[in-house]
Amino acid sequence: MKIFKFILSFIAYLMALIAIVISIGSAICKFTDLPKDSFIQIFGYITFYWILVLSAVVLILFLLIRNFRIAMLYLGVMILFTLFLDDFSLNYMHHRKPEHYEAYDSINVAAYNIKYYAYGIGNISEFIKESDYDVLLLSESVLTTEKLEYLKRSLPAYSILTDNGHDLSILSKYPVLNYKIIELPTYLASLSGSNDIDNLKASGIHRSFVHAIINVNGTPVNVLSLRLIAGRPKDKSINEDLRWGKYLLNAQNEELSVFINYLQTLNGPVIFGGDLNVSPNTEIIHQINHYAEDTFLDDHAFGSFTFKVSCPTMRLDYLFHSKDIITKKSEIVKMGIVLSDHFPIRAEFLIPKKTEQAIK
Repeated sequence: MKIFKFILSFIAYLMALIAIVISIGSAICKFTDLPKDSFIQIFGYITFYWILVLSAVVLILFLLIRNFRIAMLYLGVMILFTLFLDDFSLNYMHHRKPEHYEAYDSINVAAYNIKYYAYGIGNISEFIKESDYDVLLLSESVLTTEKLEYLKRSLPAYSILTDNGHDLSILSKYPVLNYKIIELPTYLASLSGSNDIDNLKASGIHRSFVHAIINVNGTPVNVLSLRLIAGRPKDKSINEDLRWGKYLLNAQNEELSVFINYLQTLNGPVIFGGDLNVSPNTEIIHQINHYAEDTFLDDHAFGSFTFKVSCPTMRLDYLFHSKDIITKKSEIVKMGIVLSDHFPIRAEFLIPKKTEQAIK
């Protein structure tokens, strides 16, 4: 019996130590600017949901060995970590409200990973028509010429702008003043199949993000659709998993650096978003928060899971905006019909009216 209790104690303390180390690593990612090559970044990719599951097991083990004092102490520590490290913000408490609504235009925007129309392009088209969003930022929007023509016929109210059909699209009911495809240093990776790091460059096709300037009743507004690289390794071996994970970490940092540098050149209101393929505690989100505001946390204390629809455990999809824009309302759209493995995120923004702005 003593040996059994010793083994349980050892496992409990070891698991508790692991959970605390991961939590401390997440804290460093969330609140500290890390070097791009820092290994600590990997802690930010561990969803806090799994840390809570691990903590629940630890508590059960401590209770089994009747170490109630340590159990309560550990519970208190993990509650604090949950409040300060989880997808949590107090920004909603001082959420801005305009003094004069007539000084703003309202615009309804959604970001949606549509899983390369795997559930039917007709179903996606019907959803867009029924939802009646002003602007959509679509990711995994893989469009052949035929599919693009279909969308143009079925959605005549929208201008449809793409990255040559590889991944990203912007749909806008407002007139488009300008449109650019900005190349990233990384290369296209398969959305549905496996990826061999050594062969990615062979395609010769760079990944990109897309930027449109739309005319919102006389005010030029920048909207950008972005998706950071993700995918599966070429096989399920541990060595290849680690190699692919390291590659993605470096590649996402390279992509973000290009994106932020471009973001800083823009004039006027900015809205951007999409499937960023990272959880809220990552260094990626920490860096973005220096330049823009997380729309969902403008009016919610906690973030909400957007992936996977069948069993949501992660927030991977985001909308951000520049500080001159006010979020009137934001939500994760939980639909009755399944059209993707992601939920859309939508927001109603208030855009300050300006009739004269520099247009890039």
